[in-house]
Amino acid sequence: MRTTKILLSFLLVFGMWVAVVPVMVHACSCAQPPSIEDQLNRKTAIFTGKVLSLTKPAQREIQSSADPVEAQFEVKTVWKGEVGSQTAVYTALSSVSCGYEGFEVNKEYIVYAHGDPDRLETGLCEGTKTLTSAQDDLEALGTGYEPAKLAAKIMIPQEVPLKLSTMDTEPDRREGIQVVVPAISLSLIILLVLFIRRRCRS
Repeated sequence: MRTTKILLSFLLVFGMWVAVVPVMVHACSCAQPPSIEDQLNRKTAIFTGKVLSLTKPAQREIQSSADPVEAQFEVKTVWKGEVGSQTAVYTALSSVSCGYEGFEVNKEYIVYAHGDPDRLETGLCEGTKTLTSAQDDLEALGTGYEPAKLAAKIMIPQEVPLKLSTMDTEPDRREGIQVVVPAISLSLIILLVLFIRRRCRS
């Protein structure tokens, strides 16, 4: 009987510890910043612009750090790509998935974007930054050109995984562990209590 009580106490402590201690998620790891020449060769679009709006994914019970955020830009100057005067750029919701979390409405940025021209993507490791901290980039890029006078497109946010080439993150399955492990531990504790009560009655 004493051994059973010790085992029960251990399971209770273990279950509480699992529920309280968070699962470690590794942050995005960026390589050495690429040169401006590399940026011009590799990126789909490079431009400066002001953020007009930010559209974040709808809140869900289990949120993925890779869910896309849409930043709508009023484009000022372009160095690469056929970018319209207003264009959307997507990034992951969290820096854990290499998302760029620095976008704010009415602030200006230099954006280095990759991907399909109709769905430009950027991230923490792409070189995107505020315009005030991009003086070296602007000098190296030189004179740009005006954005293309393209018909404005209505972009509907799509909750699809971003293909960020510089991602170095743990699988999203880690985010569900915090829910699953405590549930399993609680189930084991309940089964053990029922088993002990049944033995005591017999």
